[in-house]
Amino acid sequence: MKITILGNGIFGSALATYLSKKGHTLVDKAGDSELIFVCVTSNMVLPSLLEIKKEISTQKIIICSKGFAKDGKLISEVLEEEFKNRKGIYYLYGPSLAEELNKGVPTGMVLVGKEGKEELKKEIESNNLYIELSSDVIGVETSAALKNVMAILIGVVEGRELGQNANALIFVKAVEEIKNIGIALGGKIETFIGLSCVGDLYLSSRNRCFGIELGKCKSLEDIIKETNYTPAGVYDIKDAKIMVEKLGLDAPLIESLNKIVFEKYPVEDAVNEIISI
Repeated sequence: MKITILGNGIFGSALATYLSKKGHTLVDKAGDSELIFVCVTSNMVLPSLLEIKKEISTQKIIICSKGFAKDGKLISEVLEEEFKNRKGIYYLYGPSLAEELNKGVPTGMVLVGKEGKEELKKEIESNNLYIELSSDVIGVETSAALKNVMAILIGVVEGRELGQNANALIFVKAVEEIKNIGIALGGKIETFIGLSCVGDLYLSSRNRCFGIELGKCKSLEDIIKETNYTPAGVYDIKDAKIMVEKLGLDAPLIESLNKIVFEKYPVEDAVNEIISI
C-alpha cells in the first residue's frame, strides 16, 4: 500500500519506520497515496489537510494527533465542519511510545471510525502491534484529547512524593473526570476503561514527566528552560477548560491544573484540594 505521513516528529518518524518494515511504500505526495496518516500537532490537523485537500479523493485518512483542534473543539468536530459527510476518516490512539514502537515492543492501539476499519486493521496490525477496533469516535477522541492534560496532573501528584496510594488515587480521579466529560459528549462508558484512556494514562510520557517537575514546585517557565521542550498537554489545558465550561460540567482536576500552570497557585495547596475532592 502507498502511504503518506503528514508530520515528521518523533511518532511520525517511528510510524514511518514501522510501516516500511511492514512492506508498505512511503510516498511524499498525498495524491499518489492510498492512505494518509496525520501525525502533526493537534492544532495543525485541519490546516495540514486543507493544504492538500485538492489531492485528497478516495484516500483513507488516519488521525494520530492527540489533543484539541482549537477553542475546546475536538479534531473530529472541525473536520466534520470542513469535510462534511466524507467517509474514510479514522483515529488511531493508545499507549504507543515512539521509541518502543521502533524497537518492536508489543503495543496495543485503538482504531476508531465507521465502515472500513477491518481492512485497515489488516494493513497496520502485526505480531508486535495489536489493533483494537471501535466505533466510539467521541469516547476515544475525548480520551486522547484529555489524556495529555491528566498525565500532567498525575505527574504533579507523583512529584509531591506522597506515595503510591496517593498516586493511585489521583489516577482513578483522572480517569473518572475524563469519563464524565466523555459521556456528556456522547461517548460510551466502556471506552474509558480501554487502551485510549486508562492504557494511555498509564504511560510515563513526557507530559507526566513534566508534571513531576511541576510537583517539585518548579515554575512552568523554569521547566521549559531546563528541558527546552513544552509538552502538548500544556497547550491542551486551556482548551480542556473551555470544553468543560461549554458543557457546564464540574471538572475540578482540570481547574486545579489550570491554576497551578497558569495562575501560579501553590502546588501543595492544589494537591491537597484535589485529594480531598
